[in-house]
Amino acid sequence: MKDDKNFSNKLAWALFKAAALSILLFFFLSKLDTIKAGASMIMGVLMPFIIGGVIAYILKPMCNFFERHLKKKLPRQAHALSIVLALMTAVLAVGALLLMVIPSLFQSIYTIALMIPDSLDDFSEWLLTYFGGNEVLSNYISGLTGELSSTLTNWLSGSVLPGLQTLIGSVATGVGSLITLCKNFVIGIIVAIYLLLGRKKFAQQAQKLVRSIFKKKWADAILEEVIFADRMFSGFIGGRIYDSLIVGVICFVGMLILGIPYPGLVSVIVGVTNIIPFFGPFIGAVPSFLLILIVKPVKALIFLVFVVILQQFDGNILGPRILGNVTGLSSFWVLFSILFFGGIFGFAGMLVGVPVFAVIFDVARKLMYKGLAYRERQEMEANAGVPEEGTETT
Repeated sequence: MKDDKNFSNKLAWALFKAAALSILLFFFLSKLDTIKAGASMIMGVLMPFIIGGVIAYILKPMCNFFERHLKKKLPRQAHALSIVLALMTAVLAVGALLLMVIPSLFQSIYTIALMIPDSLDDFSEWLLTYFGGNEVLSNYISGLTGELSSTLTNWLSGSVLPGLQTLIGSVATGVGSLITLCKNFVIGIIVAIYLLLGRKKFAQQAQKLVRSIFKKKWADAILEEVIFADRMFSGFIGGRIYDSLIVGVICFVGMLILGIPYPGLVSVIVGVTNIIPFFGPFIGAVPSFLLILIVKPVKALIFLVFVVILQQFDGNILGPRILGNVTGLSSFWVLFSILFFGGIFGFAGMLVGVPVFAVIFDVARKLMYKGLAYRERQEMEANAGVPEEGTETT
């Protein structure tokens, strides 16, 4: 009788929870647009703090590195000087990157605009040199080249120039957004400095807050998972940046040796996109190949072979040496995390999808082990209460 009553109570409580969750889910779905608008407004207000947090997290390993080496000679000033040196290093790195990209980008656009007709003629002559013996192919190539030339001319005069005029006309509209972005970035740098200055104090306060809310068992588990997440993000992102920097330098030197045009711009594209695992090499190689193909087709083929060799070296030798198996994920889950988070959050999701999924995977794995241990313990207790065969209970 008592067991039936307990079962009824449990069933009623389970039904109540299911009904409450259903009502909450229906309310959430019916107010989804309002929730999105509210979340967007909150994100806009908190954007300087989000930017500052990202900057502080990226600069934190650099600050720790400088502080460790400055403590020996300047123990009192080491904390503040490490932040100054980290900021200066970041500014110099970004400035050098922009100096490499912006002039090359403008030069590439200007050169391509001037060389499109001549490049098409040269490309046609190159094709005819190798395939000119075939009359059908020769006629097809000549017709295709003329059609491409007229199409590009019409596109430049009919679409690009009016589009540029529209873009210039809409600059005034985008000035407000640009000012807001600059304001958020400047405030974000200030927030990052405050976060870096008080990073140890903030960490201690967060630890005390967790221990004050949760029991010791759960607090230890949460803090352990936070440490694991920090190790995943810092190790993966820092390793990918370091690996991509080396790949970009190797690409730049190799292109200079091989005489491939636009070494600065292409090396930056290859290096930056290489941060994205799995798809990064293809994302960077395709536009770079097309850019070189317009100017020098033969060099484009050489570049394609060079990039394939470079990516094989990075994927099999350089990357594993720098990163190792930081995340512990198989290739399938790496691919899944990039596609899933990239589909939801775009480029940013592709960058951080792997470490985020590694943390989720680790939490799920620990919960699974705890569940298995709990089931085994239940089975052992149940078996302990069953009498052996051949014995009688009194």
